[in-house]
Amino acid sequence: MNNADVDLQLTQCRTELDHVQTIINTFGITSPVTPYLTKYAVIRACGSIEVSFKALVADFCSKKSKKQVKRFIHMKIRKGSANPSQENIMNILNSFDENWKKNFKSNLKSDPQKQQIVVSLQSLVDARNEFAHGGSPTLSIADVLSHFDRARRVVEHVDAIIL
Repeated sequence: MNNADVDLQLTQCRTELDHVQTIINTFGITSPVTPYLTKYAVIRACGSIEVSFKALVADFCSKKSKKQVKRFIHMKIRKGSANPSQENIMNILNSFDENWKKNFKSNLKSDPQKQQIVVSLQSLVDARNEFAHGGSPTLSIADVLSHFDRARRVVEHVDAIIL
């Protein structure tokens, strides 16, 4: 990735998710702590994807900006609440540059795993929203790891088009 900070953040998240999986495996899937750890993993995975795609845009746009523009980007992009859905990502990209959105869609479309990537991203978003609104998502830790690994590709596609 071009943005080393974002790459590190995603790598650290994956390491933490692996650690959660180890704990769950130690206690067993029937342990009362397992659902809590799995929900934490959902929040951590989805949150990392969200923060990462916003950081890519904000870091790039803030580099040579005046302090007022940097503040706006910080408040509206970095601190703004936006699920990392494909639609929200494209809307944010389009807000800065129509070509970013077009190139993102094109890169994603040409990815041989496009369907799995999009489904995984949406699965994390849906699970996070379900939990946030009082529900109980049914993803296993293996599902979370798999979805995170595929959803990370979305961030990599954003990184590739922001130049």
